[in-house]
Amino acid sequence: MKMMWQLLQAYFFPCLYCGSLQGTKALLCERCARQLEYYEHEQGLFHYNEAPYPIFALYEWNPGQSDLLSSTVLALKQGQRREAWNHYAQKFSQKRMALNMTPSKKIRFVPAPSSSGHKDHAFAHAEALAKHFSGEVVPCLKKLKKKSQRGGNRQQRQRLRLGLDEKYSEVSKDSTDTLWVFVDDILTTGSTAHAAYEVLGSPTHFEVWVLGRRSLSCGASRYLL
Repeated sequence: MKMMWQLLQAYFFPCLYCGSLQGTKALLCERCARQLEYYEHEQGLFHYNEAPYPIFALYEWNPGQSDLLSSTVLALKQGQRREAWNHYAQKFSQKRMALNMTPSKKIRFVPAPSSSGHKDHAFAHAEALAKHFSGEVVPCLKKLKKKSQRGGNRQQRQRLRLGLDEKYSEVSKDSTDTLWVFVDDILTTGSTAHAAYEVLGSPTHFEVWVLGRRSLSCGASRYLL
């Protein structure tokens, strides 16, 4: 029975939420995919200006309020899910085009680094976005070994956990014709994105693109947390 279910999953792509065998490679069946659109911005993308750079998200995610969106986010974290990420990258691209916000500069997509150092969901997301925006994936960030840091605020401690990979020692040189885009699946406090911004040398043209922005229980400024 288990083998039969695995075969069905391999060839029929059952919906991750309702289990319907009419699912697609975007993880959901058409009915659940339409329900997921409820969490999209009516006129395009969610756009936030609380940091020194713009942040764009396809969804606003409030865990506990949407089991459907939560299930989708968690499923996208499992493996690389390239075809599913391609679907959401295409949707992101279409919404930016609808807003007449197609970047005119060369785009370099910088995925959030994984703890293991291997390619994960953030890389798959960046790869999919690069395909739709004719950009380049530059996995130049790495997580540093944690050190005991009793002093300093959370932002300062987070910055110390990111560094440039040795292969990209020149990558932080600013260029007026390049748009640097930090890519992750979910943005919560924004501390990792801000650490990336500083590690890259605070580029003149820098944006954050994520699948979803997770709500905070408090109204504090995100990138300072």
